[in-house]
Amino acid sequence: MKTFLLVLLTLTATLAQAAQIEVVNDLDIARPNETIELKPGGHGPFIVRDANGNEVVSQMIGDDTVIFQASFAPKETRKFTVTPGKPATAEPKVFGRFVSERDDDFAWENDKIAFRVYGPALETDPKELLVSSGVDVWCKRTDRLIINQWYKSGHYHTDQGEGCDCYKVGKGRGCGGTGIWKDGALHVSKNYRQWKVLDNGPIRFTFELTFEPWDAAGIKVSEVKRISLDTGTHFNHVRSTFTIQGADSATVAVGLSEHKGFKLLASPQDGWIGVWDIADGKNNGMNATGIVFPPTTKVEFKEAHESALLLTSIRSGEPLDYYIGAGWSKSGFANSADWEAYLRAFAMRLRSPLRVTVR
Repeated sequence: MKTFLLVLLTLTATLAQAAQIEVVNDLDIARPNETIELKPGGHGPFIVRDANGNEVVSQMIGDDTVIFQASFAPKETRKFTVTPGKPATAEPKVFGRFVSERDDDFAWENDKIAFRVYGPALETDPKELLVSSGVDVWCKRTDRLIINQWYKSGHYHTDQGEGCDCYKVGKGRGCGGTGIWKDGALHVSKNYRQWKVLDNGPIRFTFELTFEPWDAAGIKVSEVKRISLDTGTHFNHVRSTFTIQGADSATVAVGLSEHKGFKLLASPQDGWIGVWDIADGKNNGMNATGIVFPPTTKVEFKEAHESALLLTSIRSGEPLDYYIGAGWSKSGFANSADWEAYLRAFAMRLRSPLRVTVR
């Protein structure tokens, strides 16, 4: 897994020759599949190599930023080089798309987990008529990319060996949906209205969703939600930007649905909460969901509307960063203690990002 905390660095060394990069893990825990983000001078593409000279899979973000992944033992220091050049083609481990054939879903995945949100066509589909801005989870026990195959088969609610959709969202917040908390109630948007893909692998998939203005007890609120998912993690990095009409600020809630037999895992003083509950369907095990905020964000915990919520104050136009993710008892998390340990480690990594320097 990785923390998704992006280490931004402007390299002042000339890239006509190799720039030497040193990355340090200050923690006493292993950090597999960490994403490192560099902003070299000039324009890419760039090639990243490890200390043995082996090329590391990388991805350009725009034309001036490169990301790559590396794993670290406790207290380990690793070295890399960055040079101009075209990197080798790598097989993507992330994917996402607009699913017009299924009522405008937008679905995305990596090698660990998959998610989807509901689009405008579902609001008027006579088979469902579902108005919901919650986040759905598709549980995987394969590292293959499965979205296209599962949609094509139409049988994704049944586990045929690679996982299934066994998470029920309905009108709830699901796995990290948002709303405005005002006057003791949660006010939520309709389904997303617009989408835009920004990054498309092989390491990171990023897209934006736009939610039209909705009424939140007398104020009008709209949201642009930017979601990034990297390979090797169970967590998305989300940046929500709210536009508020009728007030300068508002209280945002990010929530997890609480289903039958749920167990709450919560450490709001450390910026995270989790839910462990019974998966939908027969013999589908347990679902795990979580929210983690950066250590600089002050949050308040509340339970309401059959949801566990983290509340925080925002101002109109200012971005709010947080992380939402999920796991499954049939793929890597045998019990709630495993999921809680993952949440704690994730939050710890946010508090202590990798140190990146140029030598």
